Amino acid sequence: MKPIQGPARLQDPAAVHPRRKQQGPSFGETLSAFVNGVDFQLKQADRLTAEFAVGERKDIHEVMITSEKAGISFKLLVEIRNNLIEAYKEIMRMQF
Repeated sequence: MKPIQGPARLQDPAAVHPRRKQQGPSFGETLSAFVNGVDFQLKQADRLTAEFAVGERKDIHEVMITSEKAGISFKLLVEIRNNLIEAYKEIMRMQF
């Protein structure tokens, strides 16, 4: 027979909520992968622009599409950064 246990709030938190295995990448890994992806897109856009400028590439549509995609990704990255900074500031304003 098992002994009667006390209320959950009095038990050891580790026993009540055992650690779960992570199901996917961490937030830091996801953010890092996104930053690397944006960096790759910006470098690719710069490369295509330089190729177009020296006459190696004739398709301006591809150059413009790549540049716009890189610009939009960069704007999203800046907004994510701004939201993270605001969240950090909000946490710092909390009283414990």
